[in-house]
Amino acid sequence: MSSSWSYLDPVVLPLLVGETVLDAGCGLGRWGALVESNYWEAGLAAAPAVDGFDAFEANVEHCRRRGAYRRVWQQTLPSALEGTWDTVLAIELVEHVAQEHVDDVLDALEGAARRRIVVSTPNSLLLRAGSETPVGFNPYEAHLSHAPRRVFERRGYCVRGVGFGRYNSRLARTAKRLGVRSSLTTLPRRLPAIAETIVAVKDFG
Repeated sequence: MSSSWSYLDPVVLPLLVGETVLDAGCGLGRWGALVESNYWEAGLAAAPAVDGFDAFEANVEHCRRRGAYRRVWQQTLPSALEGTWDTVLAIELVEHVAQEHVDDVLDALEGAARRRIVVSTPNSLLLRAGSETPVGFNPYEAHLSHAPRRVFERRGYCVRGVGFGRYNSRLARTAKRLGVRSSLTTLPRRLPAIAETIVAVKDFG
């Protein structure tokens, strides 16, 4: 909710479509800023209007000050979203909701997407508590759930892997120790099972 891995940037940015974007769980506003400055990587002629929401009020206030968003508000999922957007981004979001709410959250996000939804989430269970952030302690930073690849495949998403090595995996630790981890970064796209993160995309209409 506060930020996301930089290796997601070249994967997610080209997936933007249309004139409006919803940044769900906008955190500190990273994706609003990236869309504003790098929209052309998606082949768009102009920067789309970006709206965002987050459960943590300090994040919302921070994003309002930054000015990259048309509108920012506080909201906690799985409450219903009002409105629709061409692209809905849910980057590193679903792991922050309770396990029993994962499907309800995906239902809400999909209902807000006119053309495309892009979701990223850890590729393995990684529970943790809330944590300190640049704008204060954020209890919503807690990881409460895990949505495996089959959850998205069952819902009709195209799933790819990004980032080499699942969290705490022996393979990733060995590759890092041998100094070859960076050279293996494209492998998860072909073998999502070994990826650190999954990116799931679903189109509508």
